[in-house]
Amino acid sequence: MDKNRYSQRLKALFSEIERLAATPAGNDPTIRAELESVRTRLLALEAEFREDRHHAAPPEALPASREKEPARPTAPEILYDKDRVGFVYTDEKVEALQDVSINPVGMEQTLTTLLTASGQPIGEMQISQPDGRPLTPEERNLAQSVAQQVSLQIQNLRLLAATERARSEAEAATRRFMHEGWENYLDAIHHNERLGYAYDQVSVSPYVEKIPDNNGFQVSMDVMDEQIGAVYLKTDPARPLSRDEQVLVEAVARQISQQVENLRLLADASRARAEAEDVTRRMTRDGWRSFMDELPDAALSFSYDSNQVVPTPEAGLPRKADLSQPLMVNGEPIGELAILGGQSLSPEAVSLAASVAARASIQIETLRLTEELRKRAAELQELDRLKSAFLANMSHELRTPLNSILGFADVIQEGLDGPLTENMANDLQLIQKNGRHLLHLINDVLDMAKITAGRMNLNPEKFKVHDIFDEVINISSPLANEKSILLTTDPDSDEKVEVFADRTRISQVMINVVNNALKFTDKGQVFLNVEHQGENIVIRVQDTGVGIPPDKLETVFQEFTQVDTSSTRKAGGTGLGLPISRKLIEMHGGRMWAESTGIPGEGTRIIIELPLEARIIEPASKKIEEV
Repeated sequence: MDKNRYSQRLKALFSEIERLAATPAGNDPTIRAELESVRTRLLALEAEFREDRHHAAPPEALPASREKEPARPTAPEILYDKDRVGFVYTDEKVEALQDVSINPVGMEQTLTTLLTASGQPIGEMQISQPDGRPLTPEERNLAQSVAQQVSLQIQNLRLLAATERARSEAEAATRRFMHEGWENYLDAIHHNERLGYAYDQVSVSPYVEKIPDNNGFQVSMDVMDEQIGAVYLKTDPARPLSRDEQVLVEAVARQISQQVENLRLLADASRARAEAEDVTRRMTRDGWRSFMDELPDAALSFSYDSNQVVPTPEAGLPRKADLSQPLMVNGEPIGELAILGGQSLSPEAVSLAASVAARASIQIETLRLTEELRKRAAELQELDRLKSAFLANMSHELRTPLNSILGFADVIQEGLDGPLTENMANDLQLIQKNGRHLLHLINDVLDMAKITAGRMNLNPEKFKVHDIFDEVINISSPLANEKSILLTTDPDSDEKVEVFADRTRISQVMINVVNNALKFTDKGQVFLNVEHQGENIVIRVQDTGVGIPPDKLETVFQEFTQVDTSSTRKAGGTGLGLPISRKLIEMHGGRMWAESTGIPGEGTRIIIELPLEARIIEPASKKIEEV
């Protein structure tokens, strides 16, 4: 079949759709709207098809078509299953399908091409085999090209409808906001009925009567399609307004509407600012009242005699001053600046005194706020200390019975209390596994409490870093073997590097880091490396796990925080391992940080920098307590 014949069939198809859209069967408005939409889009499709026909995709790049058997298979799930519509073109005419779930008569042997949007099916286009012969490859390519264009147009219609709905909702919300705003505005000025003005070419006067229904020209005042009033022009019955004059009045009404709306918004802003200023003044007044109540015996008056500033009791204050300037903060008076012995003060001296009073007011308020912040910081520090003490005590109380449980489980597992069945042995292994996990969590909480309270003591000694590597690998090998992960030391690692530090705490840090790497690595390897750099050593732990997003690299070092906080996260834990490790490294005078691109498979690199001889640093919390 040549291209001219395709064009003729397309013209016949489009003309029949236009005829059906003009006189559809039945009087269903939904069908009429759908027909009108399809007619418009198909006309556009005809133009696009003629323009882009030579750009049709090759057969191998298009979705595979399929020859249907007499028994029609189940159609794929349609994306827009709440709005099904179908049309059939046969015998040189287009008919609307009332039920799109059934196969039309004469469409048993068809070529079916899916209509897709964003990779999901939204419909299908079926073409019967002409004259009982198979469709040629050229005909299949043409059908698939048309299906692609139809899919695109349908998706555009859906997006356009969604955009129109969103715009309508936004406009409705804006109109509702405008209506409520005007109601609140009129209530605020105690004119909840109407508010108007009359202009008689001489003056403007209030007008509260109802606008006459005749003998005049009236234009509605609208803002965002919401009526806020009306402009009424009384005209001469013998000379009605011309069209140009009416257009002028309508333009004036639009300008007045916008100006009135601007005035209302300005009034709302002024009212909000006044309320904010009132709240600020009240807070200032309450703050100074509380401050004064906490200092009942303190001297709050001072005198300056050009030589020194001395406290002055209230009884010693003069009753009358030559010049007095109030000390104001946020509109509230907090004191007074009085000047004695200045009977003939120049205007410049008065201005200077006012400037000094303003500066003094700011400085005094700053000092009060600083004192308030210091008190709040002390209260927060005390609360943090109480929290740390509570955690430490609770950890001790939990760890003691837990150790007993683990101890008795070991005794029973060794068979000292009698033989065990296979089920009993499995249960005891579960008890030990979960008990050790719980003990590890409790130890983490206890360590964090000790570090925060400044009671973590370090006992430095000299040792080889590779000895720590060997211990960590032996301890963590079961977890690595369980996940088929290679855990080893980098061949380029310096085996002779020694460091003077707390061996137990460095070993704890390495176990935390390695276990964390194994936890978030499903396949690949975890490497340990150490090298000497000047006065420091640098330890690196590299994995091939999921990685950490660059913006979350510091998050992993925050207490009780994990990158994945969803309820479906795979890795458990309290989020204390890395925070404790960083604090222990910092107590040695070192640094610890993470590097990652966040790309799965590239993993994360944890870097630890330690001085060759540990510089024991006390926790910041302990320093603050001592100060």
